[in-house]
Amino acid sequence: MTGISLMIGVDSSVTPANLLRLDDAALRTFLSSRLPRTMAVILSASGLSAAGLIMQAISRNKFMSPSTSGATDAAALGMLLSYIVLGRAAPMVQTFFAFATALGSTALFTRVINRLKLRDLVYVPLIGMMYGGVLSALSTAIAYRFDVMQLMSSINLGSFARIGDFSMIYAIIVPLILAAVYSTAFSIVGMGEDFSRNLGLAYNRVIFMGLMIVAVITAASFVAVGPLPFVGLIIPNTAARFYGDNLKKTIIDVMLLGAVFVLLCDIVSRLVIFPYEMSVGFTIGIVGGVLFMILLIRMIRHGKTPGRG
Repeated sequence: MTGISLMIGVDSSVTPANLLRLDDAALRTFLSSRLPRTMAVILSASGLSAAGLIMQAISRNKFMSPSTSGATDAAALGMLLSYIVLGRAAPMVQTFFAFATALGSTALFTRVINRLKLRDLVYVPLIGMMYGGVLSALSTAIAYRFDVMQLMSSINLGSFARIGDFSMIYAIIVPLILAAVYSTAFSIVGMGEDFSRNLGLAYNRVIFMGLMIVAVITAASFVAVGPLPFVGLIIPNTAARFYGDNLKKTIIDVMLLGAVFVLLCDIVSRLVIFPYEMSVGFTIGIVGGVLFMILLIRMIRHGKTPGRG
């Protein structure tokens, strides 16, 4: 899948033969466009998949993810605020603003969900979408007030067609490593606060670490490529059907599955109207929406709920 992604593009000079011959034009296109784009796909998809898995573990709810908890909408709000306050700031500054708003939003939503007594199957995605809608409406109101609606349209478009503009995507590498290191702790936290403390685990510290990882991944991926809906929701649930809920055993598989899924959607987006391409967020939204509905219907039929325990 990675090889196919590297070879697809308008520039026909990029072929394995030309690359092996060290052709200047092929190497220039490959190193400036094809390779950064493919790395962005892999890192953003792996990161969002891991972020969804962590959120589901610490909240003990199978329908938590950056896109259903308002984290993505909060990152958009943060990026908008950075532009209003500082103008065309560096990607690192934009990521900091997006990180701050995503962290606050995720912490607030997780706290609210954990306090809810009614934890029916459909409540979390419904509440999350309403919460995200409020944040999105706030962003739109601010954009209207400061006459930056065109900016809002551009930052809310998930796309990998940004040549040389993936600098912040590599910030996801450290959170991915931390996610793997703390995977066992996240699994224990998912069993409840009392159980975690009885095992000598610093419950609040692990929760904070999980929220930090989710916020960094959400902010960096949003600044680099925009929103990628459903990735953090359907990928962890799909992997759990085959590998169970043990994070230590599944987190690497979740990252790989997420990368394959988004690579496939990106390839489809680039080939449907070739030599032009659709937004990958549009393709993921269609495929992810269908998979989410299938997942939801199966859980309802089998009487499963994403609540505690």
